[in-house]
Amino acid sequence: MKIFNFLKIRTILRASILLAFFNLLSRLVGLLRDRILVSHFGATNILDVYYLAFDIPDFVFNLLVAGALAAAFIPVFIEHQEKQPGQEWKLASNFLNFLFVAVAALGLVIFVFTPQLIALIAPGFPPAKQTLAILFTRIMLFSPLIFAVSGVIGSVLQSFNRFLAFSVAPIIYNLGIIFGAIVLVPKFGPAGLAYGVIVGAIMHLLLQWAAAHRVGFRWRLALDWGSQGMRKIFKLMIPRTIGLVAGQINLISLDAFASTAGVGSVAILNIANNFQYLPIALVGISVAVAAFPTMSRDALQQDKQVFVRRLNGILKRLLWLIIPGSIIFYLLRFWILRLLLHAGNFSIQDVNLMGQVLGMFILGVWAQTLIPTLSRAFYALQNTITPVSISVVSILVNIALSVYFLRVLNWGVPGLAFAFSLAGILNAVTLWLFLRRALAKLA
Repeated sequence: MKIFNFLKIRTILRASILLAFFNLLSRLVGLLRDRILVSHFGATNILDVYYLAFDIPDFVFNLLVAGALAAAFIPVFIEHQEKQPGQEWKLASNFLNFLFVAVAALGLVIFVFTPQLIALIAPGFPPAKQTLAILFTRIMLFSPLIFAVSGVIGSVLQSFNRFLAFSVAPIIYNLGIIFGAIVLVPKFGPAGLAYGVIVGAIMHLLLQWAAAHRVGFRWRLALDWGSQGMRKIFKLMIPRTIGLVAGQINLISLDAFASTAGVGSVAILNIANNFQYLPIALVGISVAVAAFPTMSRDALQQDKQVFVRRLNGILKRLLWLIIPGSIIFYLLRFWILRLLLHAGNFSIQDVNLMGQVLGMFILGVWAQTLIPTLSRAFYALQNTITPVSISVVSILVNIALSVYFLRVLNWGVPGLAFAFSLAGILNAVTLWLFLRRALAKLA
């Protein structure tokens, strides 16, 4: 048993290293993408529109897809592998087909009402800027449809501990956006940025589909949406979906606040968020994604002591990595931003403002790094209600603090980042306290 557990740990470690390596490459390509965007456009109306145009497509994805993939599909797929060999493929096709139909239907409705939605989420944009945001959003509404299919395929690969294609796909996606900025913008104008997002999403899907085919996935026209496996996914996904939708509403509200803070504020907030997400993705997401299938199997096999021991070890290692890294990142942030972004139309004033925003984000990086693993520990135990409830409370706190810092204290965009960090710390600490109680019962 000890040898078997050691092999599991080594599997998680290897997968974590693989994911971290490609996450790093993806983030570096993402930084190259951001440099190209800011050097071409600066902190201007076009970049404000580009980043805000992700809000509605991301909302669709989180509402219908992300909750199920993050909390429900992998544990149920693995359960079918273990207890009903062969039936997992029917489940995958069933779920993929359901998501495709649901996302297409909702996307069509949103396409019609995009002007009204843009007016709601970008109250600070003048009419011409809102018109451009409507165009961008309508083009990018195709992305959640593509990512719904790609997400299911990627989850299948994770269930088989096949992480290579899953790790490379985001790099390909970012290359598609860069292609849009360099090749499509000269041909189609600013809308080329939105077309680049679709090109990247298609390549993201094709890469993972080819890898899933090699592990045995074959798509079939399965529409048994009332099967036991589908019902279990729906049951598990609802709380997580509520949490993700609340989280997306939180991000939309931040962009809405930023839209009233002056030209370039939405772009600066989003690019600074991309920078602070680098260590989170490199360490927190990589470890959480790699550990989730193993934690799910431990929970399924009632191996509670191993579950607790492995989780505690993961959390300690995360803290040892992220706290020193965050301190160094905070101290060097202005130098890094000047080196990477001060080019073309992106002025030194823009860099300095982004440094202030990034500094506020970094204060909460350690908490944001722990949250994916803490949440997935609950998901592995098939408990989605607790982390989602905590997340919703944290989001409400974030929105309240954002209003206070922006409207009362007049801190501008840095105040929005500070509110985000404080809410993230509240989320992580509360998750840990509730998880300790759950783990005490398990041990």
